[in-house]
Amino acid sequence: MKKIILFLSIMLTGMMTVNAQEESKISFSGYLGTGLAMSTPARTPVTLHVIGYYNISNRFSAGVGTGVSVYEKTLIPLYADVKYKLSAPHKLTPYAECGCGYSFAPQNNTNGGFYFSPTIGVEWSAFKKNKVLFAVGYELQEFERLKQFENQYMKTEFQESLSHGSIALKVGMTF
Repeated sequence: MKKIILFLSIMLTGMMTVNAQEESKISFSGYLGTGLAMSTPARTPVTLHVIGYYNISNRFSAGVGTGVSVYEKTLIPLYADVKYKLSAPHKLTPYAECGCGYSFAPQNNTNGGFYFSPTIGVEWSAFKKNKVLFAVGYELQEFERLKQFENQYMKTEFQESLSHGSIALKVGMTF
């Protein structure tokens, strides 16, 4: 009987050990980026984004992100984001990511609009827990603004709808 209890306790202890190398279910990424403007009026964007992920598996994550994007106006996107690692995690791991949501415009006489950002990149495991990210993608942000025109004969106001599209270049880190 003592042998059976000893055997069962060894088996239960072995089943209850936790692998210290297992990844956390929650992770965060931060990006700093710029881009090549593809729309008119052409403005080179500067972006800073933060994304919180729930890691569904070691290859698939879903989360929410926000940040600041500066074109000719400042926009604050709020979006859902999904990320899929194209191979099993290694020192260099390629991934595909897509964010979709809405951009808010904090300035007067400006309304936000649709936000969309598909991206491909690579994670570099440069540190034990943190990864460095390099990515390229497309970023689309739409917004409306109130414009004024005035000359010696008339004065008018009109609403202008803009769609800023750019090839996005991003560098970041995952924590």
